[in-house]
Amino acid sequence: MITLLSSGVRIYYEIKSQPGLTNTVVLIHHLAGSVKSWKNVYPILASKFNVLIYDLRGHGRSSITPSPYLIEEHSSDLRELLEVENIKDPIIIGHSLGTLIAIDYALKYSIKKLVLIGALYKAPFRESYDRMVSIALSLGMEALAEYRRKINDFSPTLYMNPRAWNDLLEVYRENTPLGYKYAVEGLLNARDYSNDLEKIDEDTLVVYGSEDKLVQNLQVFQQKIRKLKSKVFQGYGHFLNFEYPEELTNQILAFLNTSA
Repeated sequence: MITLLSSGVRIYYEIKSQPGLTNTVVLIHHLAGSVKSWKNVYPILASKFNVLIYDLRGHGRSSITPSPYLIEEHSSDLRELLEVENIKDPIIIGHSLGTLIAIDYALKYSIKKLVLIGALYKAPFRESYDRMVSIALSLGMEALAEYRRKINDFSPTLYMNPRAWNDLLEVYRENTPLGYKYAVEGLLNARDYSNDLEKIDEDTLVVYGSEDKLVQNLQVFQQKIRKLKSKVFQGYGHFLNFEYPEELTNQILAFLNTSA
């Protein structure tokens, strides 16, 4: 489905629902991702919860608008999308870029629980992204994926696993260099949320792979969020949704079923 937001942005989304299920899980994908980023995760979640997956602005089948996609704009897009579907108090699950959107949303609106995978709490360093945007614009998104593999920006558990690597390439191909450029510019302008994390009072799960370069952020979340649980999967990298989807999903379900 596609909905036209008040901003003029068109958002592509899908809802998986069953009669009798009352809680809704919202999945927010990574940079250069799409609804297909969750194809190995959402089917299991959808057996227990209503699930909403969507393409962020500038990604997949959603609009590419000619300006940086700020985190606050992504958050507002999600709020309006949930209002369109009359979804209240969702369970928010974000990955990478999606964790910043999830945090911003949780600080502004009511949610039930929060799950952050490969989490950020502020903008990453600019240097590597300038090079990656240049490659995407000149050579395309698949060339960008190959470049990131060659510089060891991806874990071997991603690119040496044919299923995982093909899943990543599939979502990269769904994205455009221009959408990627504007998404990166918005990401690099993200504010530092570290001082606001202590305002999050909902049960929160933070998940990393041990080989994820962002795993060092875990300490900040542990210090700031009171109702925090965490899990680090040994030997895996940043893209747990592709590298280790079954165990990632089981970890999420265990958290959703047992946390208060």
